[in-house]
Amino acid sequence: MEYTVRRAGLDDIPALIELRAQMFATFIDDSSKIEVMNEYSAGYFREKIQQKEFIAWVAEDEGGEVVACSALSFYFLPPKPFNLEGKYGYISSMYTREAHRRKGLARQLLQEALDHARDTGLKMVKLHASEAGEPLYESVGFKKWNEMALVVGESD
Repeated sequence: MEYTVRRAGLDDIPALIELRAQMFATFIDDSSKIEVMNEYSAGYFREKIQQKEFIAWVAEDEGGEVVACSALSFYFLPPKPFNLEGKYGYISSMYTREAHRRKGLARQLLQEALDHARDTGLKMVKLHASEAGEPLYESVGFKKWNEMALVVGESD
């Protein structure tokens, strides 16, 4: 099967929402939380895509169905010795429908995000890797990092 990888636009928001919901369903048992997330997502994606703060890529099959996606978001921290500008990228929303896995789509979508990160001058890109995704990320040079996290407020 042939696939087309392209940058996502506003018309792709429903597909991004659906694929991300499927991704979260692999590790969150509460479908009501995913449904609430989906309700918030359309406005978020519309705003952030228009502001170029969230850039996504999709892979379509021969029939034009979006079967995989990836995204790159931007955030800022104070200057550090290894990143004076303080601009970072965060790769997220990496998901491929089960029937289309093991065909190189995730690698191709990841490469699109990394190429864009380099083209925009980012010094560092981070992500949260699932156990299944770790080999892919390590194969392109990602390494475990020194961060920790704490939930300071309950999510609705």
